[in-house]
Amino acid sequence: MSEPNSQYNPQFSEQVTNPVVGEGNVIYNYYYYRQETQPSKQPETDDESLPCPYKGLFHFEPEDAEFFFGRDLFIEELYRATNTRNLIPVLGASGSGKSSVVLAGLVPKLQQQGQWQFTHFRPSNDPFYAICLALIPLYAPSLNQTERISQARELASRLRQGKIVLSDVIKQIQHHHPNEKILLIADQFEEIYTLCWDADIRRDFVNQLISIFQNDQSFSQVVLVLTMRADFLDNALSDPLFADQLRTADLKIRSMNREELSEVIEKPANKLGVTLEQGLVER
Repeated sequence: MSEPNSQYNPQFSEQVTNPVVGEGNVIYNYYYYRQETQPSKQPETDDESLPCPYKGLFHFEPEDAEFFFGRDLFIEELYRATNTRNLIPVLGASGSGKSSVVLAGLVPKLQQQGQWQFTHFRPSNDPFYAICLALIPLYAPSLNQTERISQARELASRLRQGKIVLSDVIKQIQHHHPNEKILLIADQFEEIYTLCWDADIRRDFVNQLISIFQNDQSFSQVVLVLTMRADFLDNALSDPLFADQLRTADLKIRSMNREELSEVIEKPANKLGVTLEQGLVER
């Protein structure tokens, strides 16, 4: 069986960041997707070293947590859910902050708790390879970066062919980390419908992934948080197994109210000792 193209959308540049979220903790396989743009000329300021705390259209990362405001209630809801569920779908409109609330809200909060491992993937056009890249650092921790890529390709091929299943991989990861919980972040899960055109692979992947977290206490130490645009809910509901989980388990992220929006504007600037002109926030 030939290996499908496993590259991500070329309009994005990929930078492997593995951002530190605490001493000794990283999000494995985390890529920061930044759209390629020409940097604009910045106006001269009194302090050219002063960073901009606002992200524009890009999501917040764990290292941006100190500047991430306006989502305290939803972060707390997510945090509580990790204590009672091991599948947490986060649904919301495009641009509503789904990725930010997980990466810059939930992950730093769990890191403070300790005893968590974090890994991340986006389905892309080859979801089995994407998730294997995320799981390999936990599945075979002694491998170097080149060996991880090779092992991920082999593991993905065996998963596609049905020689092993994802639950086998998760069991091995739990064996390596018996005293830690695993947070698996499936970001922008709608890519399973927009980029993976093989219906059989898509169906098999979703069923294998979701079935791991369906009433099986043997995987209670692994939590899957997936973010997905709400306009792809119909696609997800067409899969009975996925639909059953979404019916009772999803968390919907709403638009921010005026108080939360004010925090988003004011508090990052205040962190840097910058004040805003009176009336500007209200406007």
